Amino acid sequence: MADAIDIAADQAEQQLAGQIAAVRQAAQDARSVDGVCRNCGELVSHGGVFCDADCRDDYERVARARRINGGGNA
Repeated sequence: MADAIDIAADQAEQQLAGQIAAVRQAAQDARSVDGVCRNCGELVSHGGVFCDADCRDDYERVARARRINGGGNA
């Protein structure tokens, strides 16, 4: 039988999982396709988020650096 600590730990784990899912969904929504490259602002004709692999790599490199250095949204 679970005691109060086990129940609280399970609830905290479920809450954290829900919060992580919400943040992941928000990040996905922020990267939705709008026809403009997320890195350089050029028009994207192929329905992607970035105009090419180099822009994608640059964007992800900067985003990773921001996350590591605590530089805000990435």
